[in-house]
Amino acid sequence: MPNDTAARVAECIAGAHAALAEGFVALTRRAPGRFARREWAQGQADARARLELYPHAVQAAVAEVQALVAAEGWSGEQAVEAKWLFVDRIAERDDAELAETFYNSVVRRVFETVGVNAEAEFTATVPVHGRGGERAIGFRSYPIDDREDVSADLVRRMLVEAAPDLSWADLTGDAALVARSVSRDMASPGAAGERFGCVQVLPALFYRNKGAYLVGRMVHADWDGPPLPLILALVHPEGGVRVDAALTTADEASVVFGFTRSYFQVETARPCAVVEFLGSVMPMKPVHELYTAIGYHKHGKTELYRELRDHLRSPDARFEAAAGVPGMVMAVFTLPSQAVVFKVIRDHFAQPKDTSRRQVMAKYDLVFRHDRVGRLADAQEFEHLTFPRRCFPDALLASLVADAGATVSAEGDCVVVRHLYTERRVRPLDLFLRESGADEARDAVVDYGQAIKDLAAANLFPGDLLLKNFGVTRHGRVLFYDYDEISLLADCRFRTIPTARSDEDEMSADAWYSVDDGDVFPEEFLPFLVPPGPLRDAFLEAHGDLLSVRFWRRMQASQAAGEIPDFHPYRASRRLGTE
Repeated sequence: MPNDTAARVAECIAGAHAALAEGFVALTRRAPGRFARREWAQGQADARARLELYPHAVQAAVAEVQALVAAEGWSGEQAVEAKWLFVDRIAERDDAELAETFYNSVVRRVFETVGVNAEAEFTATVPVHGRGGERAIGFRSYPIDDREDVSADLVRRMLVEAAPDLSWADLTGDAALVARSVSRDMASPGAAGERFGCVQVLPALFYRNKGAYLVGRMVHADWDGPPLPLILALVHPEGGVRVDAALTTADEASVVFGFTRSYFQVETARPCAVVEFLGSVMPMKPVHELYTAIGYHKHGKTELYRELRDHLRSPDARFEAAAGVPGMVMAVFTLPSQAVVFKVIRDHFAQPKDTSRRQVMAKYDLVFRHDRVGRLADAQEFEHLTFPRRCFPDALLASLVADAGATVSAEGDCVVVRHLYTERRVRPLDLFLRESGADEARDAVVDYGQAIKDLAAANLFPGDLLLKNFGVTRHGRVLFYDYDEISLLADCRFRTIPTARSDEDEMSADAWYSVDDGDVFPEEFLPFLVPPGPLRDAFLEAHGDLLSVRFWRRMQASQAAGEIPDFHPYRASRRLGTE
């Protein structure tokens, strides 16, 4: 007979996860209505509320399990038994992998686990089809006529069946534009000659901010070769819903589901099957990023850790200092075989940094809850990790212990890291500019200015505008990744430098005017931006207004008016009707 305490623990955590899943679905189901009614601010509030569900559910379950354990006692054998009793309770769930991650989150906090307790935790990835047997994902399939590519009639049927209740501005016209765009893509040098037998479409639209996305794939007629994505981006201006873009490449799909965007709201009973579908058209996208992109960031974190663990099994696995200028707040290292950086907060910050560990963590929390508009790297927070000591070169470990000894320590054959953040590894912008040709460098500095403007439009001010705090993705997009000075734009006071009262004031090393917390002087930005030369000229030609108070105050006025701008995860040239 099972131990009563172990059974109650398993039942408690299973019930808490079931309630969490119900709450998650309830909030997600609001997204279609928000899009249909153009309730953008309310949709963003729903997205933030959904982020709060997981920590609240874990906190409540931890308190209940702690009470059970305190009242009835606990042992290692009971911990193992509770794990397998939990397996019985989730065996028929289509989201078994999410349930196991939730279980780990609870028991790790209850027992303050350092590293991994393989007997009491779930450490292996659940097979993609789950434990409840084969279940179809439920995608719709649309045959493609042998005589033509994706037709306007096919596109129209796809859209109507995916969203029958939407009010379209010109559905027939949009369907024709999509068909022409896809046919043109299929005639391009990279796809010429490919024949597709059908389009398979996921049953629910993907919603994020002011957009909705129909996500499908084009499957070869003879099933020979990987499918290609077909993603239709929908927008809803005042005149009715329109198809804004038709995206057909793996790179375009990867940007739509990128790590610099907020999480999608999409209703699905079987997240693992959706991830499998998405992975078929984005083969370079890690599984953990796909789970995160569709809103299951905690399980994405689990998959990221398992991926890291697999990398560390290699006898040649060695961490190294991350490329770029070392930061004053974070010590950053990476594993060459994995496109991730690991960031630990230093024990002490050199001048002129004036902040605290708690404030730095609050900044990362701000980014987590905010719309990242394609310009901020998603960061995952980990606690109480252990790594093999052999994976740390002596010099790197000594540096980490010296700079962050309160967080990093060597204990026998292990290195214990009590707290860290992970981010996707990108090339620091200052290094990218030195390594690139003139055209690539010019494009990057212009996009750097656009990144600052996009953040401002989203009510964010980076604080530290140095090139070293920005990076370039493999798609050539510039993002910001150093968050210790980021703040809400609304909290800043943008000022013009007062006129000097005398020659002594002009020559003084100190400011002759008062400067309060939150004061920002855009006239002072230029030395911290692009170095003198052709790149600076290109930057100023495109974004000279960043040096004016007027630009920043206009952005603040836009925020105060409640305006929510559009941020499209695709090039302007891909918008339908722009050819």
